Amino acid sequence: GTVRDCDIAVNLLKKVCERGEWVSSKLVEAYAYDERRADKAALLFLKLAEAGHEVSQMNAAHLFDSGQSVLLYPGSSAGADQTPTAEMRHHSRTLAQRFYELSAEQG
Repeated sequence: GTVRDCDIAVNLLKKVCERGEWVSSKLVEAYAYDERRADKAALLFLKLAEAGHEVSQMNAAHLFDSGQSVLLYPGSSAGADQTPTAEMRHHSRTLAQRFYELSAEQG
């Protein structure tokens, strides 16, 4: 018979989920927003990142770390043109570090 291995089963399920239609459509949408509307892209990447999608974790981390998105800054609003304060940059880097670590944990 077939060998029963939970690690193999989880890895195969993860691959199937990451290539699903919902994920693919959200990624295409996020990449379309990427340059023009970084906060919209960050929101889509954030949703996918929280679901465990590795590429989205790295993309969300990059948008927050580079300061391109102010989506999660306290008191920010999408599309607002504001200069990040030291506290906002620290908050952004903390979020970015979280997503970098999540991505590294998943291999």
